[in-house]
Amino acid sequence: MTYRSGQSDLAVFSGANFSISPGERVAIIGESGAGKSTLLHLLGGLDRPSSGKIFYDSADIFAWPDAELARFRNREIGFVWQQRSLLPEFTAEENIMMPLLIRGENREDAAKAAREMLANIGLSARAWHRAGEMSGGEQQRVALARALVSRPRTLLADEPTGSLDYKTGDAVADLLASLHRDLGFTEVVVTHNLAFARSFDTVLQLEKGAFLPWGAPPRSGELAGGNVGG
Repeated sequence: MTYRSGQSDLAVFSGANFSISPGERVAIIGESGAGKSTLLHLLGGLDRPSSGKIFYDSADIFAWPDAELARFRNREIGFVWQQRSLLPEFTAEENIMMPLLIRGENREDAAKAAREMLANIGLSARAWHRAGEMSGGEQQRVALARALVSRPRTLLADEPTGSLDYKTGDAVADLLASLHRDLGFTEVVVTHNLAFARSFDTVLQLEKGAFLPWGAPPRSGELAGGNVGG
């Protein structure tokens, strides 16, 4: 994958090929600027690669028209970003309902599903509190519930504990593991928290545009191209 930077192309990935099994938990680690967030955008169909392919259930997602790609994102992928982006004018329940309303489900069914997720994350009592009335940890729990309310098969999370203090971050990590056990989704998480990463099935290190097993020797040489396989 390459980006245009000034008068030259900047390669982000080179020979970055890997596969993920259904239900697997994968942690991605690496230095800041290595392309970890870009990877999540690619896997979720938010950015198109300049070369290479990403397969989901043997289908190349970037062969789909934009409308089908949007449907894929809404139904198959849950996103959690470091900046939680909760809508401040809406309550916790209303924020969680949003993906279902966008999908076209009726408000009553969406509200019921949101209340079930609030119970799963232990925040039923905060259903009618707005984002600004909740702590950072509570907001992150709501962001997780919003990502999972439509029961996506895959969750993509960018530093879900990064903006939280140690104790609260551990609580969110434990909640994420519990939700995974209950719902069985595939999970790809970018993190700088090595203790958090160790709890995953697989840890991949993004190093100079390629994925290496955690602890492998640094990759030598310069980037030569831009492609992603998955």
